[in-house]
Amino acid sequence: MGPARPLAHAPFIDPDLASAELAGARVSASVPPLRVRPSLRRRPWGGDRLVAYWPTGEATLEPGTDPVGEAWLAGPDAIVATGPAAGTALSALARELGADFVGAVPFATYGARMPLLVKLLDAAEPLSVQVHPDDAYALREEAASGHLGKTEAWWVLEAAPDAHVWWGFARPVARDELERALAAGIVLPLLRRLPACAGDVVVNPAGTVHALGGGLIVYEVQQASDLTYRMDDHGRVGADGRPRPLHAARALDVARRDPGAAPAPEPQPTGPGRTELARTPAFVLERLDGGDGTAWHVGTGSLEVLTHVGGGPLEVRGDFGAAPLPVRSTLVLSAGTGPVEVRGTGVAARAWCPGARP
Repeated sequence: MGPARPLAHAPFIDPDLASAELAGARVSASVPPLRVRPSLRRRPWGGDRLVAYWPTGEATLEPGTDPVGEAWLAGPDAIVATGPAAGTALSALARELGADFVGAVPFATYGARMPLLVKLLDAAEPLSVQVHPDDAYALREEAASGHLGKTEAWWVLEAAPDAHVWWGFARPVARDELERALAAGIVLPLLRRLPACAGDVVVNPAGTVHALGGGLIVYEVQQASDLTYRMDDHGRVGADGRPRPLHAARALDVARRDPGAAPAPEPQPTGPGRTELARTPAFVLERLDGGDGTAWHVGTGSLEVLTHVGGGPLEVRGDFGAAPLPVRSTLVLSAGTGPVEVRGTGVAARAWCPGARP
């Protein structure tokens, strides 16, 4: 079997991206908070919720007939929606400004590239069972793809009463047993099935076999990589009427076949209005509750991504002035933004690369 390619999630490029790449040359090194335009991506397991989140014109929609399963909120292809950098891709900003924009920590690992990808997922139906490689495997076996490995985390925002996820193996599984299960299409019985409720956080380190069940709205933060090896697709077919490809050989190479540690970290209060939900070598995820003022410092170590995930509107304040964070909007804060405060009646997700220092 030939080398598996990454799943075909990336080929759709927003219509403005080509001009956005050119626009990056006009952006100065002083970057205010950047509001980015959501990009709605069609998936066979998606639903109808995400399309209704943004009025016509506030998000781009991938052509096609499949339902919408993903809203890409911030990542290399994301385009700034307003302000002096409007029309500019975050990838162009990263290339032009380097560590001054992305921060010293991700710059040392990824170079002048946007290090994180943030999404909302509408899993009306179960997602495929899949696994992602780590950085070492990606560099060795998938160098031509331009991607590194992928660790990700889910924050469940809404869940149907019987919602669940599959995460890791329920018991140690030998390689030959997994190989037989992949060939027979019976991977699910080997996996741990966990109930999913609103507020739950699940971390998927590279190598962890996982899948969302149906009936979930999820915030996802991950390394900005799209290397995914599909192991089971629940018998689905693609738009062409044929089964979507599986990547058994690659999955066998990278899947951790032991049960692994608990997927749900304990929330850790980190300050007034702030709760750390997940911490990995690739990113930290924090919950921000606005109230009368939730404050922190954006140092030169890493840019940050703020996404409104619940409640009423928020406002972000700093040396740059004030920037609104309306319902379901996303702001990207450049490394070195300095002291920041969020006020309002809503809840936001804050994501950044760890190791950052003022």
